[in-house]
Amino acid sequence: MGHDYEFDVAISFKSEMEEQAAKIAEYLKRDGWKVFFAPVKQQELLSENIHGKLYDLYKNKSLLKLLLISENYLSGEWTSLEMRMALKSTIDDRKRLLIVNYTEMNLPGEVGKLQYMDGNGLHEDEVAVIVTERLEKYLLHKSMDSSTKEKRSNREGTSASITINHGIIAGDYANFGNIQL
Repeated sequence: MGHDYEFDVAISFKSEMEEQAAKIAEYLKRDGWKVFFAPVKQQELLSENIHGKLYDLYKNKSLLKLLLISENYLSGEWTSLEMRMALKSTIDDRKRLLIVNYTEMNLPGEVGKLQYMDGNGLHEDEVAVIVTERLEKYLLHKSMDSSTKEKRSNREGTSASITINHGIIAGDYANFGNIQL
């Protein structure tokens, strides 16, 4: 949806969370997002170097990383890799990371220092709405940033005529120091 990633969201979860993850993925797909959900891509993952594929996916190919933390998540080989890459790839922009804790424990280590949501009592549709809101805000903010940069670059080299008439200043794309009209 208007960015350079193969997937809008990649869902990382351990097998005991597959049913919840599948429901979240389905809601997100209904909202029009491109979702990486491992069971759907299982054949493709198995036919390749799975560690390399997961590394690339969570580091480079997904805009938002959704980590569904369950009791066994932190001890899983693949989920640990997914979490490390998700954390590393969002270090400069944590808005691209959403952690939902379905355990009763405080999360340990680096992930425990980050903000996360308590998943207990949250329904899958509520998680999907939160993900959608996060993606929409992120993409809107990014498009506004690039739109502003584009307008500024279009203004460069453009002369402006300024007319002062009874205390009213009028002009197109005029700059006075830090003031833009």
